[in-house]
Amino acid sequence: MKSASELKQTVIADIESRKKEILQLADNILRHPELGYQEFRTAELVKNEFIKLGLQPKTGLAITGVRADINSGKPGPRIAIIGELDALPVPTHPFADPATGAAHACGHHAQVTMMLAAAAALVPIVKELSGSLAFIAVPAEEFQGLEYCRQLIAEKKISYCGGKPELIKLGVFDDIDAVLMIHAGHDTFVPESFNGFCMKQIVFEGKAAHCGLSPWDGINAASMARQALNMIDAQRDTLKDKDSVRIHGIISDGGSAVNVVPARATMEMQVRAKTPEAISNAAAIVDRCVKAAAMAFGGKVRIYNISGYMPYRSCPQLNDLHAQNLKELCGGTLGNFGHRGSSTDMGDLSMLMPALHAYCGGFSGSPHAKDFVVTDPEKAYVQGAKLLAMDAIEMLAGNTDIGREIASFPPVMDKAAYLDYKEKMSSTEEYSYEVLD
Repeated sequence: MKSASELKQTVIADIESRKKEILQLADNILRHPELGYQEFRTAELVKNEFIKLGLQPKTGLAITGVRADINSGKPGPRIAIIGELDALPVPTHPFADPATGAAHACGHHAQVTMMLAAAAALVPIVKELSGSLAFIAVPAEEFQGLEYCRQLIAEKKISYCGGKPELIKLGVFDDIDAVLMIHAGHDTFVPESFNGFCMKQIVFEGKAAHCGLSPWDGINAASMARQALNMIDAQRDTLKDKDSVRIHGIISDGGSAVNVVPARATMEMQVRAKTPEAISNAAAIVDRCVKAAAMAFGGKVRIYNISGYMPYRSCPQLNDLHAQNLKELCGGTLGNFGHRGSSTDMGDLSMLMPALHAYCGGFSGSPHAKDFVVTDPEKAYVQGAKLLAMDAIEMLAGNTDIGREIASFPPVMDKAAYLDYKEKMSSTEEYSYEVLD
């Protein structure tokens, strides 16, 4: 059996020999962006690439997800390499779809390309490894198109707006011990953690009246919303710095006519924090503020909670392994970003198993903006594919001690506790302080 070092040189050479094909694949995906839970063309492309490798992919997972497996035939850890399928709406991006406005302004096309290129290099050497590999294309990371997602949820086609939570619930990750992914970025680094979040749609109901003749007969729903935001702002210094809480939102509907006391006002809020407990605590503060606003004006409020993403926590052993492979591949240094206030549904997986959410270089511009584009295809696509394959080999070559050690990294919660938390964060509540009649 070949050593890990020999196998890594094999996959590096294989990926290097297919560089032109890899760049063409990336360009194909880049030029056909699709929004979350609508990535049908990209999913079909992934399926066909798996079939070319002699794999038997499972399709239609959480609508558009695709999974293909290879098994060494020997016992060992079960590792997943994943890529995210979806784009997001940035209609001014140079590669935006003119019909939908979708664009790969977060670089998910690079993730899918890296995953497929790594798969193509690993399939021929699988018998030299132990354990097994799963290659999983995941839908809907961007948490966009909430109305579309709500429709799918109402039709019972999905339970969550995020693809990884949906796949977790469906059991797609039940047999996985660790998960690897590399995200598009400006440089090679890993974060220690990300915030998680929950979403809230808050609907105030008051009573319409003529603003000039008899405003006293009305109950101003827009005033409730304004006061709720003021009270939330006043609570910010009660939130602990270590929890990295972010509460932000908009009044999406504040009335229909300037001379009518608004009978309805709608707010959309996102509550982010570093731990599940901190998210729950901050969400409860928001709820108290909106109830108090409804009480103050004698109105009614409905709170629709939409489960978002769990916080991400890194696995130090996986980060170290990735750093060693980066140094071996190109002499590069893996930076440590620390905590990021943004969110990803890789956080959901990281609650249940060790996860790598590394970043590659090769991009410039601001993520989610029109100028986020590839400037170095070698770093953006090829280097990441090599690193994913090398990471997998390091975990599965030889007696798999490294892979078993990483797989034993303790989870934050089990699947039952995870699903219970998600359910609690997907509720609807109504509070009425009737002066409406």
